[in-house]
Amino acid sequence: MIRQAVLEYNHADDALDRLDELIGGRRVHVLCGQSGYEAVKRILPAIADYPTTRFRGECTDAEAARIDLAHTDVLIAIGGGKLVDTAKLAAVERDIPLIVIPTLASNCAAFTPLSVVYREDGSYDRYDVFRVIIERVIVDARVIVSSPYDFFRAGVIDTVAKHYEARYLSGERSRDAGVNSGLVLAEQCGRLVELDLSEAAFRAYGEDIRFAVDHVLAIGGAVGGFGDAGTRVAVAHAVHNALSQFVTTHAFLHGDKVGFGLLVQESLRRSPDVDSLHSWLEQVGAPTTLEALGLSADDIPRLVASVIGETTLQQLPEPLNSDYLKIIFENLQKTIYR
Repeated sequence: MIRQAVLEYNHADDALDRLDELIGGRRVHVLCGQSGYEAVKRILPAIADYPTTRFRGECTDAEAARIDLAHTDVLIAIGGGKLVDTAKLAAVERDIPLIVIPTLASNCAAFTPLSVVYREDGSYDRYDVFRVIIERVIVDARVIVSSPYDFFRAGVIDTVAKHYEARYLSGERSRDAGVNSGLVLAEQCGRLVELDLSEAAFRAYGEDIRFAVDHVLAIGGAVGGFGDAGTRVAVAHAVHNALSQFVTTHAFLHGDKVGFGLLVQESLRRSPDVDSLHSWLEQVGAPTTLEALGLSADDIPRLVASVIGETTLQQLPEPLNSDYLKIIFENLQKTIYR
């Protein structure tokens, strides 16, 4: 099945200037964060005139239910991935169209027909796939360039993961047109490692950074939209979900934990890319050991059990070997084991 969630994606230096035209006199409610919302408000002060709900930081069922959308014709989500996922949950439940204004180039939430839902304690619960129409994604360069660099860095890692996870699930090519399209897009995401994505380059916001931002926000989401389960998530995200159970990992961004999961996944595959992937993750400042994530050898059995449980729900090419998975985690416990 091919699912695409967005009718129009606009990335421009003045993208927010069209917002009033897109609203078209409809009754608006805004779901927003803090710092990103302030950046939008500096560019478009009139956004403060609309009824607003402040996001509390976690995409949960309770948080989606808390948004009062009575007498609302369109919901505007201004923020990062968890906020956007919450807005999608709320919009689907109330059958209200959605406009998304990303304030971080940190993930593909703005382009995907799904929400990753967490429990109240911050641990992963599930992801819901649904029919959702996002009317517009408005990416204003003035907002993104002023955002924290670490979120962009982690977003690139998560986007590069599309290539490895899609390849793990479906190989290099597929006879299914949707899956094959997803694989082609995923391969393009994998090539982001070739670009200069340093903080200096990010602040300069040249062509390479614009290219990367579009892949983080849109193209990465289209991978799963075309390929569905054949390209969406594999072992790397299962490891992310398992790590989310540990409080010490909550300080790390989503992409950082997915990057560590990639090392586990590609080690399972005995991939020749493990060493280059490890070097690139170190270069961009991502954690590459359990120790860096605040975990010890005592946590490995729980991690293994959780990853095995997660992957039984996925369409993996073959079941995971728990003994081999345990060895990989042991090898990734500390740098000296490499």
